[in-house]
Amino acid sequence: MAESANDGGDATGDPNGASCMVNTEDSNSTTKPRKLTERMLKGAAWSGVTSIVRLGLKFISVAILARLLSPRDYGVVGGALIAVELAAMLYGLGLAQALIQRKVVERDHIATALGVSLTLSCVIGAALWLAAPFVAALMRIEALTDVVKLLAFTTPLGAFNLICEALLVRNMRIRAVSLRPLFSFSVAVFVVALPMAFAGFGYWSLVAMQIAEVSFGALAFGVAARKLLVLPGFSARAFRELWPMSLGFSLTRPFGYLVNNTPKFLIARLMGAEALGLFTRAAFLSENAGHLFNDIVRIVAFPAMAQLQNDRERLRSGFLKGLSLTALATIPTSAFSIVFAQELVDIMLGPRWDEAVLPFALLASSLYFRLGNRVSYAVLQALGQPYRIIKNNCAVVAILALGILTTSDHGLASICTVVLLAFGAAFVITVRLVSRVMEMSIGAILRTHVMPMSLALVVVAIGVGTKAMLVGQSSIVIVAIGALAVVNSVLALLYFLPEKTLVWFDVEGVRTLPSLRFAFRQLARYYM
Repeated sequence: MAESANDGGDATGDPNGASCMVNTEDSNSTTKPRKLTERMLKGAAWSGVTSIVRLGLKFISVAILARLLSPRDYGVVGGALIAVELAAMLYGLGLAQALIQRKVVERDHIATALGVSLTLSCVIGAALWLAAPFVAALMRIEALTDVVKLLAFTTPLGAFNLICEALLVRNMRIRAVSLRPLFSFSVAVFVVALPMAFAGFGYWSLVAMQIAEVSFGALAFGVAARKLLVLPGFSARAFRELWPMSLGFSLTRPFGYLVNNTPKFLIARLMGAEALGLFTRAAFLSENAGHLFNDIVRIVAFPAMAQLQNDRERLRSGFLKGLSLTALATIPTSAFSIVFAQELVDIMLGPRWDEAVLPFALLASSLYFRLGNRVSYAVLQALGQPYRIIKNNCAVVAILALGILTTSDHGLASICTVVLLAFGAAFVITVRLVSRVMEMSIGAILRTHVMPMSLALVVVAIGVGTKAMLVGQSSIVIVAIGALAVVNSVLALLYFLPEKTLVWFDVEGVRTLPSLRFAFRQLARYYM
């Protein structure tokens, strides 16, 4: 299915992949600041809207599946995904990121990246299949053996997806990159997982969902990127040119993996599958928001910042804008999630998941720290310095491991508190590192947080007042009225005080974007 020019595809439509030979240095000299900002905002809008739709569908699916499956079912699959993510970390090798970051990409680079990734993924998949009994024994979850063996067959498809996505992102086909995961997720959940869960297949319905999502994703990405793909192969020259940057990205992956999975592994080993299931559902908001934001950073912010790697002034501006928008979106969201934690868990998971309420509130508090770190990482990666992230991640892993080992006897809430503190420390360290690399003042960074923190206090006041007035009402009614009051307050603030809200943006430039003009006109009619 051919993509239209509006998808950001190459105008030449060269079926041989010549369109991938993009020189980002030339782009620097011709792209005006406002055009790049508009391009980033439009790309972020496409990625954000489709990711939010997918998040909404996830919310619906979890609300249904959590009433059909037990915490142990989620714990079994959560343990298996720790092993699958380890395999993905190993076969990725950073080649996809190297294709995006490299100034000129030729056919040999694409063939080599695809050939090496597919070959390595097959070897690692076989190793994962053989190691399945060891994984089950290590996590003390017997059911993991068969689950891990089955999921091992998806590793080549995952490698293929990474390379296809990189090629589409490099050619700014943001619409194609955004819509394909939405398609594969919808099919996996509503055609595969839900019918199996209703039929009583337990955790196997979640396993089938994972396999279907990767499989349909590969099919969709293959169709979208067919004009950019070439046959897998190997060129020693191309590999030598990709390898140095690929190695830099690869060095950060083990530590990122440990940051995300150390709590899950220790919970599984020390507390069992049921506790892991409670943790993974309590982390639903923070993890899925993290994945959503990571999609935006990976397919929009990182490629755009890579184009600005030689223009420090504009890169500083991009960092402050990214941090400002992230804080504005996540800090009030965390405040809302904390105030309405009980109601949100009731709606999302049902009454038998009450033990997840306090962990949910604690993990929701870490949302900004998680996402703010992604903005900092995007800057360091755009500068070709991903190795600087390693020291930070080492500190986080050490805090997580030591904290969880010493507090696990006090329950799941204590572990979630450790996770919150670890991500908070990581955020402070990373922002300080970026400020030194970019020669920025801490004061400029602190100013990005004044409005989000003020807005969070407003959200807390509205939330507490709403709950006090609606005592005895259903959770859905309380959350709906509270959300309506908060959204109206935010929209009013955005319209009447845009200069204070969008601190680092050209407000008039933002107002003139075609995608936002209609929204501002409607706001004016509503409030005036």
